[in-house]
Amino acid sequence: MKWNGLELPDNPYFHDSHLVIYNKDSRSMAELPDGSIQCVVTSPPYWGLRKYSGEQELVWGGEKDCQHQWGNLIPNPMAKSGKHSPKSIVAEGTKLAEHEIRINSNQGAFCAMCGAWKGSYGLEPTPEMYIEHTILFLREIRRVLRKDGVVFWNIGDSYWGGKGQSGQGSPEYQEARQDVSLNKPYHQIAGRKQTRPSDGQHMIIKPKDLCLIPFRVAIAAQQDNWWVRSVIIWSKPNPMPESVIDRPTESHEYILMLTKSAKYYWDAEAVREPYTEPLNRWGGPELRDSSHKYIELGGHDGEQHYGATSMFRKGRPVRPIETGRNIRSVWEFPTQPYPEAHFATFPEKLPEICIKAATPEVGCCSKCGAPWVRVIEVMGKQVTEAMKVAGCNRNGEYQGQDLSDYAEGKAQSPSDSKRRILESMSQVKQSTWQPTCNCQADVAPALILDPFAGSGTTLWVAKKLGRQAIGYELSMDYCKLALERNRQAAFRIKDVASQ
Repeated sequence: MKWNGLELPDNPYFHDSHLVIYNKDSRSMAELPDGSIQCVVTSPPYWGLRKYSGEQELVWGGEKDCQHQWGNLIPNPMAKSGKHSPKSIVAEGTKLAEHEIRINSNQGAFCAMCGAWKGSYGLEPTPEMYIEHTILFLREIRRVLRKDGVVFWNIGDSYWGGKGQSGQGSPEYQEARQDVSLNKPYHQIAGRKQTRPSDGQHMIIKPKDLCLIPFRVAIAAQQDNWWVRSVIIWSKPNPMPESVIDRPTESHEYILMLTKSAKYYWDAEAVREPYTEPLNRWGGPELRDSSHKYIELGGHDGEQHYGATSMFRKGRPVRPIETGRNIRSVWEFPTQPYPEAHFATFPEKLPEICIKAATPEVGCCSKCGAPWVRVIEVMGKQVTEAMKVAGCNRNGEYQGQDLSDYAEGKAQSPSDSKRRILESMSQVKQSTWQPTCNCQADVAPALILDPFAGSGTTLWVAKKLGRQAIGYELSMDYCKLALERNRQAAFRIKDVASQ
């Protein structure tokens, strides 16, 4: 099947000119070629919160040809068979490694022969297993992501359960904790013990402890060679009420912004925010003289020193870009429930911001997939070229090594150059688009991926914004929801020639 320039198998659950849905596990997206996706926006199952409808169980790890014998015990890594459970589950060399550990029925089952686990992603017995499985998904996503692509990973946190101390005050548990050393690598001290089927133990996380799952995932992704470019806070003005009296009510989630390269596509103009503070907060429409104690017009060495907050910025407009400020790392919008069966949807505003920032509205090259970029024209000159001459980057930040960069009349000083450029940026006339490749091919919509499509929010928004989208969903129930939702979507394609 030919779709968006890609050769896809003829067996998707659904497809039309702008959407493909696969009813399958996204640990392997063999249907997609390497480097074909421009942007990923997704919200995977959070750890330890809920079991979703439909068939969700998968087999993780172990041996491919094993005749699995499933049970509710984590296999003993010291067993005579020599088979070892994953190190992230039971830390070898600790007291915990000498015991078989019982798990709850909703936490899946382990194979007594090879240590494989059968269960639903998000219901792993330990955070370590969840993070290990998350990295498996992220590795496949990295394969299909373009070098200039961006991943937005919406993830919530959870607390370690248990009544009271859950047995963690027992002599056995305290003895086990003596093996914990801050000088050991994390994977060597992480473990789990249970004295009763319902009592969970962890060598680090205690009952009522916040598990810090988003940060553990971010660090694991970073160790796996992802760039963690931002940790965005989704602030909810209408959070779910909680019956707690000893801590604040949780009213936010996290969006990890990950890239596979230090350079990637980003359209800051598409997601600018309106100014909210009055100008008098900063003392008026222009910056005033600075009283910074480190500013020296004639320093001890007889030379002039130009500080980042020096009085050379006097007269610079406080708001050089009239179209709004750069988007910030706290996004505030309410939750938006979907009236059908799925109860964990995120609001349409979330993928809308992500897609606008990480993909061009006019599209990408239909031959190589390279995105078109926005070029801002200011008073007949391109901002990028003006900044290059002045030694600044696109944000007006000085990039030169020293004042010798401004010899021979290039500019009066770094601060004067920045002021002149930023003032001119307030007089933006228009923006145009240009390709980043030399293919001279037609323009095609940017390609969005959601590997945990759920009820299809990301797919719906991508379609409305004129992009093309691919979704993977393991549950047939949610595939049906996503299909019904997207059949109603009215999509539009920008006419590149009119831009």
